[in-house]
Amino acid sequence: MKYANWMKNVGEGFIGEMLRAAQNPEMISFAGGLPALELFPTHELQDAFQKVFEEQGSSALQYSQTAGYPKLREWLASQHQRNERLARIQEVIITTGSQQGLSLLAQTFLDPGDTVFVETPTYLGAIQAFEGFRANFQMIPCDVEGIIPSELERALQHTTPKFLYLIPNYQNPTGKVMGLERRKELLKVAQKYDLLLVEDNPYGELRYEGESIPHLVELGEHVVYLGTFSKVLAPGLRVGYVLADEDIIMHLEQTKEGVDLHSNNLTQRAVYQYLKQDLLPDHIQKLRQVYDVRRKAMVEAIHTYLGEQIEMVVPSGGLFLWGKLSGVQDSFDYVEDMIKQNVLYVPGALFYADGRVSNEMRLNYSCSTPEVIEEGIKRLAKGLRK
Repeated sequence: MKYANWMKNVGEGFIGEMLRAAQNPEMISFAGGLPALELFPTHELQDAFQKVFEEQGSSALQYSQTAGYPKLREWLASQHQRNERLARIQEVIITTGSQQGLSLLAQTFLDPGDTVFVETPTYLGAIQAFEGFRANFQMIPCDVEGIIPSELERALQHTTPKFLYLIPNYQNPTGKVMGLERRKELLKVAQKYDLLLVEDNPYGELRYEGESIPHLVELGEHVVYLGTFSKVLAPGLRVGYVLADEDIIMHLEQTKEGVDLHSNNLTQRAVYQYLKQDLLPDHIQKLRQVYDVRRKAMVEAIHTYLGEQIEMVVPSGGLFLWGKLSGVQDSFDYVEDMIKQNVLYVPGALFYADGRVSNEMRLNYSCSTPEVIEEGIKRLAKGLRK
């Protein structure tokens, strides 16, 4: 078959390989970004779908607007401030998960060879989305709060990217949080160079310590914001959204029309039915309590079984713990050995768009109980000793 040239450089995805390995019932997987399935609000969502069928059955099963179900868009707009006012419905488009938002942005903004700035390291799914449109990547140096504004400005003096992609809240993979002052400094640099920022926020509601910080899209201009219900309701719903200037939303709508016409109409209405009952705040509070216990269990298990073998970043929210292995050059080298120990992690190299070798690893704690977490870290320690 005569596939596109860029496909020649695409091997089998590591994510697919890990998903297959995870099918082993004996496997403990810290590799995915999965929320805990036992915490899904199954009954409430079932009731929401039933209500939609009873009251809107025919219209919910019909074709719909590309931008999304208007009542859901209105609800989402009401959750965000823009320029000291509430966001407007015209500034919101519903997507099939925020991953589609990334793909739509890539398709709308990127020509082959365009440069995208990203954090060091950054989300694997974003790399995949932008790579599919033949983007070049430039990784901007980061510290404990993420992108360093002076380093961003230095890069902008030599290169003009289409946009900067970043995750300010509980960054994937590192779990870092960008403080308020850093956000303001970053926005000043972006404004000076007319730089578009793409702010991805899948984990922002999963906060276990500290106070919430205003989103970049609420603090400044030229910001595209991606949100999702995958981590706070259920990923199988595939409901996400983009908040941005009306002109950007209009262009994303044109792109989306050629991709899938619109996201699932029935599911959008059911999500809105759930939201309008004001069930989400209590559900998020439950998630925070359970995930906080699991986060602490993983930190304690690492201290107990790995000790000085790993230097870790303890996150204040989100789903992931980022660790750096001592005495190891490439954490990829240990993946097969860990599979033999029936434990999975994601090697750090996958989160670097420049292909560098890394001795780091990302561990997910949200979808495992404290007991399973302890056993998994034991296996990890045993594999590293071997």
